Amino acid sequence: MKEKLQTPILTAGAVICFCFLLTSTGWLAWEYHLLELAPPRVSDVMTMVVGYLLQAAGIGVFAALLRRREALAVKAVPAAMLLHTLCLIPAVLSRSLAGTLVSGFLVNLCCGYIAGYYLFVLTRRVAAAMRAATLGAGYGLSILGSWLLSAFDGIYYSNKIWIICLVLTAVALLLYHFAESLPPQPPEKPAPKEEPEKWRALVVSVGAAVLLFSVVNNLGFAFSSADLAAGVRPELSRLFYALGLILAGVFSDRARKYGAAAALASLVIPFIMLSLRHEPLSLTVFWALSYFCYGFLSIFRMIVFSDLAERCGALFLSGFGLLIGRIGDAAGESLCLALMANQTALVFLSALLFLAGVFLFFRIYRPLYLAETRQEQSEKERFYAFAVQHDLSARERDILRLLLEEKSNAEIAEALSISENTVKFHVRNLLQKTGCKNRNDLLARYIGG
Repeated sequence: MKEKLQTPILTAGAVICFCFLLTSTGWLAWEYHLLELAPPRVSDVMTMVVGYLLQAAGIGVFAALLRRREALAVKAVPAAMLLHTLCLIPAVLSRSLAGTLVSGFLVNLCCGYIAGYYLFVLTRRVAAAMRAATLGAGYGLSILGSWLLSAFDGIYYSNKIWIICLVLTAVALLLYHFAESLPPQPPEKPAPKEEPEKWRALVVSVGAAVLLFSVVNNLGFAFSSADLAAGVRPELSRLFYALGLILAGVFSDRARKYGAAAALASLVIPFIMLSLRHEPLSLTVFWALSYFCYGFLSIFRMIVFSDLAERCGALFLSGFGLLIGRIGDAAGESLCLALMANQTALVFLSALLFLAGVFLFFRIYRPLYLAETRQEQSEKERFYAFAVQHDLSARERDILRLLLEEKSNAEIAEALSISENTVKFHVRNLLQKTGCKNRNDLLARYIGG
């Protein structure tokens, strides 16, 4: 039973890992090649403005298909993976700037479509309690893979990079077929169909907050292609991104409000980065710090929409956190490039947008996190009252908690490190104290108060 519960988590984590490794490897190779053909400023605009917007468009295409024809959206994923790798060949081999740009733009569209799919898998296959950690681990392992690839000097500049992407595509396709053979994870909470207007307004507010957070983040952390030319190794810096992602995933699964608060706190770092931009510090330090903080924002913006998609009963929203985030990334990069010569205006705009983001954050904090906290507290009070009413011992309370999760005697014995006979003994005592005939009667008595 335990293995059956772990299979969807491991599968979703593997899908995220190899899909992200595939798309990030292709994107980095395209960026490096573009830097050989165009000045850094042109490369920045093409990769982190146009490229990000096209990724958002790709996620939007997947979401639109998912909403209307889920089967078609999912069945088109292998084609997107293959198209990504086929377009990558001219994107990294062409000596023409126009050819590199056109093929690279198609690569970005496919990146977005693939991202929409793996976030859909995360929402559909993984329970909320493990969702952020699964996402953080999947992303983190893929970044470790990028770093291992970079150990081969010049691999991202090499014409053979598309062969590596071809191998990654084959692995991703195998994982895709395995993931689609698994049953979906049943939703943990019913869709709130009785209050559609309330949820629609919440989705809009959360989207606006994610947009502002992403703009502010990129105003301070605009990654310049000139840094690559100066010798910065983004694959090494991204190891700090992996650390941030993993920590953010753990915090978010312990309590969503912790992950959200950490994401908000991480936005203070852009102001520090802006003030130190002209100081004699290593560029690698800037990249490492920015990527570490970016991990918390990344997890927040993807998980908050993944959770909303489940709670609203609208799985097409699964990728909206990354979709809106990419639009914000592109907007922040554009503003940074436009105001690079005017540091005062850049800091003022960052502060203004940050304050607007804080205002929106506290508007969404109550409906997203406090209501759930009150519900959890109410459930604890209900359990305590039931236990006191029927004079349950500490061990009987432990058994009751697991019975409420519909665990079998064997699973309860394993969880509590006791024998099955001991479990049966305590279950009999529970039934006797509560005046119930069997487990179903006990569950009905508890639910009915």
